[in-house]
Amino acid sequence: MQSWSLERKVRVTQLRIMEWYKHFNGKVKVSFSGGVDSLVLLDLARRIYPEIGAVFVNTTVEYPEIVRFVKGFDNVDIITPKMNYTNVIEKYGYPVISKEVSNYIHRVKSYDGCYEAYKQGLHLKPAEWIRENFSTVPFAFWKCMLGLSHKTADTFLQTGVLPQKARYYIPKQWQHLIDAPFKISDTCCYHLKKAPVKKYLKDTGCVNIVGTLAEESKLREYVWRKNGCNAFNSATPKSTPLSFWTSQDIMRYLQITKIPYCSIYGDIAEENGVLRFTGCQRTGCTGCLFGCQNDGEPNRLQQLKITHPKIYNYLFDKLNYKEVCDYIGLAY
Repeated sequence: MQSWSLERKVRVTQLRIMEWYKHFNGKVKVSFSGGVDSLVLLDLARRIYPEIGAVFVNTTVEYPEIVRFVKGFDNVDIITPKMNYTNVIEKYGYPVISKEVSNYIHRVKSYDGCYEAYKQGLHLKPAEWIRENFSTVPFAFWKCMLGLSHKTADTFLQTGVLPQKARYYIPKQWQHLIDAPFKISDTCCYHLKKAPVKKYLKDTGCVNIVGTLAEESKLREYVWRKNGCNAFNSATPKSTPLSFWTSQDIMRYLQITKIPYCSIYGDIAEENGVLRFTGCQRTGCTGCLFGCQNDGEPNRLQQLKITHPKIYNYLFDKLNYKEVCDYIGLAY
């Protein structure tokens, strides 16, 4: 599906939007972040249903250009979380590497018995030792350190052979972050985005449509493969009709339709057949470090230092980003 033509993707995405809209009798809102993915989703939805509403969460660490851009749209409800970014960082920890890695580091440091098992190096023991002592160690530890699921654990206990590939775990290169002198967690997304949207949808009696792409992470790809674009029967119904699009599709759509997008992205340039924004490549929370280690240079922090020095100084002077970046090895 990711290799389909853009024209076909547009048709299928709009079909999924119509299916979702009709299933819930129009009680639908588009989750609009102000970024280009959600902008394309909103444009596709409003070409079918001009009256469809949207919701924007001002997480308190948005780019100011994004906030101004969103305020230029009609029928967009702007909501704010109960906690701000500083509160979340101080209470739960920093978002680093990826959601999965941050989550597993938090588990190892927080769950009973996991941190002790890590300090003893039990994940480094031979497979036969792990097999014999498997039940004496919290399963969460084996999941976080070796990527074992209940299914692969059963196979391991039968064969004594550890799986060579796992979907989610803490890679060896990041396991030293378990000993970091600061908190690490993936909960910022929940407190700053998911929780306020969940409350908003409950209060309005609506369901939402989200503009996420499966290519953005293994987790999003896994969820899409499991539920498809429209998860009607999940515990929390969710529609992600852009899942099979790529970032290149998004930029081509912007070029073709000429719809205005936030100035922070700059222009769309092509190099060796690949489209790229001349400004910011992503416009999520300004303090987010998920994936920053893969940005190349200048990375998002280095760009932030030039484009938004006040935000940059706040992160480094007030939120101790220097210690975090030095520990991880991020340039800033």
